[in-house]
Amino acid sequence: MKAVSFLGVLVFCASAAYADDYLHLNCEVEVVNTKTDLDTKKILEESTKAGSIVFKVDLEKSRSMGASATDWEDIQIVDGVIRDLRKGEVDGFRFEANRAVWIQPPGKFSVNTVASSDKILVTIITEGECSEIDALVFDEAR
Repeated sequence: MKAVSFLGVLVFCASAAYADDYLHLNCEVEVVNTKTDLDTKKILEESTKAGSIVFKVDLEKSRSMGASATDWEDIQIVDGVIRDLRKGEVDGFRFEANRAVWIQPPGKFSVNTVASSDKILVTIITEGECSEIDALVFDEAR
């Protein structure tokens, strides 16, 4: 009888990450941020930080939402990998960010961002590994 109960718990835990066609993920990442003076090519600042990125993916509607976000964002999932290229401008910096996140099965997380103004170049390299989490863990991170 104990074996049956244990099996039930395993099935529940394995399926919880996919509740309602949502995949809940936690990605442990390292972020390397480098700021360079474009005139002198001198590195002005460099920092490395570790952290977690918690989000859920709606597999049916191809969209994702971070734990701290209020809105869904449309995504492209190709062969189990979220891939996108974003371009824009923030605070006078033009940026381009390339993202690839392996979600089926969960695995590598990679975002490479390059931003520049007339005088400064900023590169942000974010690398890590993702794993499935329970929906409750996502809700607690909100």
